[in-house]
Amino acid sequence: MENLTGNYLGNSFHIMKTLSERLKLAMHQSGHTSQSDLAKLAGVNQSIISKILTGKNETSKYSGKLAAALGISADWLINGAGSMEGSDVPIQKIDASRLVPVWDEKGDTGDVVSWHESVPNSYRIYLMKKNTGIEKAPEGALVLVNPSLKPGNNELVVTNIRGSISAYRFLEGGAGLGFLGVDDSRIPPFEISDESCIEGVAEQILIGRLR
Repeated sequence: MENLTGNYLGNSFHIMKTLSERLKLAMHQSGHTSQSDLAKLAGVNQSIISKILTGKNETSKYSGKLAAALGISADWLINGAGSMEGSDVPIQKIDASRLVPVWDEKGDTGDVVSWHESVPNSYRIYLMKKNTGIEKAPEGALVLVNPSLKPGNNELVVTNIRGSISAYRFLEGGAGLGFLGVDDSRIPPFEISDESCIEGVAEQILIGRLR
């Protein structure tokens, strides 16, 4: 579709009539010229961006995510309304690769946490709602979990046992699936009877201020 040219107070400008044109301009001005990099930031498939840029998709339900990743007005990108920058208040860019879903004993809660760095899409966050017996994962801690990694000896794992989320230290041994233990040596480890109780291996733990 052909660009329309306007003139205001002697200054000429282009009216961006298509989503493709607006996205191209936004990528150029923001410095995010790589489709793959933008796809990672926005948490979308690169093919989505390619189809928009080539004009195959004249609209997209992912436009809001792209606008957030570029730090521009979603209304401008989607509808061409207003300015690219939006209001006078700077728009905070959102890096979707740092958004981690929050899980509890029932599964995905629908909430997300913005982690301090990019993590794989499969990772999850679990909130420790009570003291676990593991000093590194006290009540209130956010535990970043890799659900696809098999635990090694003495590694911290998050478990879902009888509808309760907790953290334990995985211990190899025995004739079965291993044991779960806590930091207090006076409390004996107990044998794992069902490996599905392990939600995953703890990769990082975020602990809030105690006071």
